[in-house]
Amino acid sequence: MKNIALAAGVSAIALSSSAFADEKIMVSAIDVESSVSASTEANAMDFYPDLEEDLRAEVAERVPMSSDAADPQIKIDIRKIALNGSTMLPDSKEFNQLEGVVDITSPNGDNAGLSFPVMISAYAGDEIAPEGYVNVQPSETEFYVAMVSTFADVVAEGLANVNTAGEPIDP
Repeated sequence: MKNIALAAGVSAIALSSSAFADEKIMVSAIDVESSVSASTEANAMDFYPDLEEDLRAEVAERVPMSSDAADPQIKIDIRKIALNGSTMLPDSKEFNQLEGVVDITSPNGDNAGLSFPVMISAYAGDEIAPEGYVNVQPSETEFYVAMVSTFADVVAEGLANVNTAGEPIDP
């Protein structure tokens, strides 16, 4: 398996290493939905019908899970799957942009006011990723796994920047 290189560039949440809380937030549920599938000008979910479950499983491997229904939940909305900005993917099924929004909710599903965007891109060589994206060096055979895994990494990093009271940790 080839090494996947990440380039810094996530905005909004500033996913730098920061002081972690004494206890990690335990998550009672992870829900992934795609608003991309509702778009008539997008076909990615036709090519990748298991994306929601694949992403949920990857996030579950990275965050501390709990069986306590009183613990927060993670809700992820996949909002864009594109190749160079186009949401109509070619027959090759390639994409190089994956965007979504992560909400950390209370157990009853209310938004706890903690939300952050996740924007992943895959650009080769000297190409420059759009501002605010985490870049993954693509490989022809592993781009899907790299994009989904990197998205899950960013979600876990974002959760690590929230304390057990449910508030962001100041870096």
